[in-house]
Amino acid sequence: MAKRVVRAISAVSAVLVLATACGQARAGTALPDGDQAASYVGAKFEKAMSKLEDSILDARDVTNSADAYLRIDDKWVHNIITSARTGSPESRVVHNRSQKNPDEIIDSFTPADGPVEYLYLGPAYKSLEPTPWVSMPKPDAGLVQPCAWGGVLTACKMADAVDASYAADKKAVRGAKSMGDGTTELTVNVPFSQFLDKRVEVIPADLQAKIGADLRKAPVPTTIRLNPDGSLIEFVMDAKLQGSGHNIELRYDFRFTGKASAQDLPKPPDATQVTALPDAAAKQDFYARLSQLQGN
Repeated sequence: MAKRVVRAISAVSAVLVLATACGQARAGTALPDGDQAASYVGAKFEKAMSKLEDSILDARDVTNSADAYLRIDDKWVHNIITSARTGSPESRVVHNRSQKNPDEIIDSFTPADGPVEYLYLGPAYKSLEPTPWVSMPKPDAGLVQPCAWGGVLTACKMADAVDASYAADKKAVRGAKSMGDGTTELTVNVPFSQFLDKRVEVIPADLQAKIGADLRKAPVPTTIRLNPDGSLIEFVMDAKLQGSGHNIELRYDFRFTGKASAQDLPKPPDATQVTALPDAAAKQDFYARLSQLQGN
C-alpha cells in the first residue's frame, strides 16, 4: 500500500505539471468549473497515476514538517513532527512534539551504519524503560520505505485519503490553478469519512462511534501546492465541521522545509543510555505499552 500511496502524491504533482504545460490555464486563472474541469483534471490525474513514480522517493537531503491538529468538541490533539533525511547511504531522524503536553516527546533516529535504530523517550514515557533511549533491530530490508517512516507518514495518509476520494467520485478534484509566480494549486474535497478510514489521525473507536453519517459525508477542503518543476510545496487539509451534535476542527499541513545536512542528525546515544529490544517480540511488547500510555 505504501508504494501506491506515495505514487498518489507524485500523481497529484504530475497532474498539475501537465495542467500547467498544456497552456489552457493562464497564470492566476482557474481551469473551467463543473463537468469540464472534472473531466480535464481527472484525465491528467489518471494518466499520471499510470506512469509516474512518486516524488517522495526521489526526495533526498531534505527536511520537512507536519503540523497536525484535530479537535472534536473538548478533546484535541496537536503535534508538530519535523524530520530530516540525508547522506548516502541515508540516515533519518524524526522529532515528534506534542503542543498539548510538552512532556510528550518521541524522537526516532535511524543511522545509516549499524544494525539498529533508536527511539528517544520524553518524560511522559519514562516509565516504559529504565533508560531514555531504546534500540531495536532495523527492518530486514534496512531503512524502511518512505510511507512507513514517521517523517512522511502524515503526508502518505493524506494522499491515501485524496486517492480514495477521487476513486469514489472523480468530481472530488475541484480544480487546478496556475499562479502568477509559476506555482500550481490543486483543490480536492475529501469526505471526513476518508480522513477517518485512512487514519490521517488515529481516533479512539469510542469517539469515532459518536460521529454520525452527516459529519462523515462533510467535505474536508484539501489544497496541494507545487513548485514550477512539480515538486511539492505544501499539502494541507483544513476544515471546521458541525453535525451530529459535535464540532470538529482540523488542520494538517505537510511541507518540505529545506535542505538537510549532517548537522541535522544526532549522534548515536551512549550505550549506558540505551535499553536494547533484541527481537520482534520485544519490539511488539514495547509498542503495545507505548500505545497504552498514548491512549490508543
